[in-house]
Amino acid sequence: MHNAKYTTVGAIAEFLHCPILGDGSQKIYGMSLFQESREGTLSCVPSHKISGIAESHASAFLTRAAIALPLHRNYIITRNDPYEMLAQTVQFLIDEGLYSQSASAPPQIPDSCQISNYVSIGNGSIIGENTILAPGVVIEENVTIGNNCKIGANTVIGAGSVIGNHVIIGSCCCIGTENFEYYQTRESWVKIPVVGGITIGNHVRIGGNVVIEKGTIGTTLIDDHTEIDNLVQIGHEVKIGAHCHIVACTALAGWAEIADHVTIYGQTGISNYVKVGSHSILLARTGADKSIKENAIVSGFPAQNHQREMRFQAFLRNLFHHYQKGK
Repeated sequence: MHNAKYTTVGAIAEFLHCPILGDGSQKIYGMSLFQESREGTLSCVPSHKISGIAESHASAFLTRAAIALPLHRNYIITRNDPYEMLAQTVQFLIDEGLYSQSASAPPQIPDSCQISNYVSIGNGSIIGENTILAPGVVIEENVTIGNNCKIGANTVIGAGSVIGNHVIIGSCCCIGTENFEYYQTRESWVKIPVVGGITIGNHVRIGGNVVIEKGTIGTTLIDDHTEIDNLVQIGHEVKIGAHCHIVACTALAGWAEIADHVTIYGQTGISNYVKVGSHSILLARTGADKSIKENAIVSGFPAQNHQREMRFQAFLRNLFHHYQKGK
């Protein structure tokens, strides 16, 4: 594994006061999303994903279910919804040193870069050839920025972020910022610690005052040739495909998935876990709370076929007109 530090399934279970099914000595190097699971990690499994465990690559699973589990796998059986124990689990792994962000190596900055005044570049960061950093840019530790990029004034790139080649990011952005994922107990909201990351592909353009959150335990992804306008909010673990076009004042909640060639017009809101199919168009001020098929053109709230939405609006106007006449 890339991280030599590890803990074991047994140690995690003991910390959580939960029983084990399987091998307690199994080494765990970190957490992974169920859909991004990989060997050597612990994955949190919601009940509706139990049937997919057989195809998962994770070495152990945090789950509430104790029946119908595939054999010859390793499980930590939780008392409550495993999501509610995610904050404790991640914090334990942090305390064990599995997610240390500190770097001692100086940043790598080629002579071809243009570094303006008042720029801060953290240790372990790698800046590509011919990249331009405007005044006030802050690059935190272990960031990778590709060749021929331009980062606007006063933009902050969070620790561990990965940015491809030919990327343009506007001024006053927060890329790879601390995210906003909590779960609610009877007493309060509990913040889940952040150990995930963010990856931005090649030839991506991002406007000013854009906030893109890093993943909680997974990766927030912006794929190649996607263009994002000013004042856009992108939540944790969001996946945006290639050649997408996202207009100002749009907000994408955590875990949303946008396929390739999607156009999202201004002031649109997309709820968490919503999937938008390829080549779809979400017109201005759409509110998408359910997944949208490919090649769709939708508007309104809740989002529906645009022609149907227009008929609905016309019906409401006529109804109001008749009501006014009858007064």
